Amino acid sequence: MSEPRSDVPSQRPADRYADVDRGSGMAGKVVAVLLVLLVGALIVAGVVTMYRLNATPDIAGEATGVEVVDDGRVDLTFTVTREEPGTPAYCIIRAQEESKGELGRREVYVPPSENTTVEITASVFTSGRAFIADVYGCGDDVPDYLRR
Repeated sequence: MSEPRSDVPSQRPADRYADVDRGSGMAGKVVAVLLVLLVGALIVAGVVTMYRLNATPDIAGEATGVEVVDDGRVDLTFTVTREEPGTPAYCIIRAQEESKGELGRREVYVPPSENTTVEITASVFTSGRAFIADVYGCGDDVPDYLRR
């Protein structure tokens, strides 16, 4: 093995390498702050999304009566309960066969009311004989084509 040379200087020659300006690291601090703000915004957005997805709905529908009329139609009577009865709503109702396969579905407009709970009867046209019908869900973001 070779031995270290004694004629090699222990420090870099000043004329060969430029002095590196260490500065105060301001650019690095700005980048770090921006990254912290970005991560914070993503966390807040995630929390808000989880809250909205898991919040208890203020509009609920419940089936109260089902009449299978024939092989192509079922009538469903259901109640809709709203915290704000003056707000229009809509519910999705569906008809199913015995194995829970969906045979038909319909969106039903629920107009504003003075009562917190209203009863509605609506027909669902089916592709076969229904076994049961139920309320799939309700909401207050009524599609424009349902508004009257």
